[in-house]
This record gives sequence, structure tokens and C-alpha cells, in this order.
Amino acid sequence: MRALAIFLLGLAALSAQQFLSVVFALDAFTPDVLTVLLLWLGVSRPVSASTATMVALLGLLADGFAGSPLGLHLLHGVAVYALGVGLGNRVHFQGIVGNALLGGVGGIASVALIAGLSRLFFNGTLLATRVTALMVPRVIVVLVGVIVLFPLLARLDEMVGRRPEGETL
Repeated sequence: MRALAIFLLGLAALSAQQFLSVVFALDAFTPDVLTVLLLWLGVSRPVSASTATMVALLGLLADGFAGSPLGLHLLHGVAVYALGVGLGNRVHFQGIVGNALLGGVGGIASVALIAGLSRLFFNGTLLATRVTALMVPRVIVVLVGVIVLFPLLARLDEMVGRRPEGETL
């Protein structure tokens, strides 16, 4: 059930990201909700095959939403999730300051990875030069997104993860 909830939450994040980008014309400041979700999954959930599969599937869906070549956002999503797992195992981010640090590090790593992949595979195109101009706004958006959305995601996880109290044999 939790894997389905992760998938639906990721699909809602991609839809919200696309909706906000188009409706409000927030080109540089479009909330990167999927990156925030992937960081949260890496930090707050134990590593499992179902979570890793959902991350890869959401990366493929992000490729379709963005119109990018197959695998670009998949690689980005898996790398951001792995960063969250690596950081979450070593440092416990709590409170606003911890979330801000995680958002800053995650945002910088996320944008640097997309910029590097764009420069590597799309050198000489408009996308490669455009990604560099989006670096600072995207890091700020991820930082703010982590601060705002982490408590909401934790609360949602508590509601979905509750099991009925009863006797077990």
C-alpha cells in the first residue's frame, strides 16, 4: 500500500509542478516538488526495492512530463534519492535549520547534476545554456520547498502508515 501511496504522491507532485509552471508562468521559479519528494524519501524511509522502483518509475514519468530524452530525469531522480539516503544515514536533519541545510545541499546537487547532464548530452543547444541560468532560482526553490513540504510529507506519512491497533499472533 505504501508503494502505491508513494507513486500517487509522486504523480501528484509532477502534475502540480507542471500545472504551476504553465498557469503562473513561473519559468525559473517553478517548484521542483519531485526533487523535494525524492529527498524526503531518501532521508525518512528505509531503503527498499519498492521505494527504489517507485523512484525510478517517477523519474521515467518526469522524462515524459518534461519532454526530455528517456533516462535523463530517471538518472537525476535516482541520484537525488541516493544523496538523500547517504545524507540521511550519516546526519539527522531536524527542524527548520536541518531542513534548510538538506534543501540547500540537495538543491545544489540536483541542479548541478541536471546542468552536467545537459552539458554532456546536449552541448551547444539552448537547453545547455538555459540550465546554467536556472541554477540559483532552482536551488532557492528546492530549499524553500524542503522547509515547507517536509513537515507536510511527514504528517501524510503518519496518516497513511497508521495500522489498526489490534492483537497479533
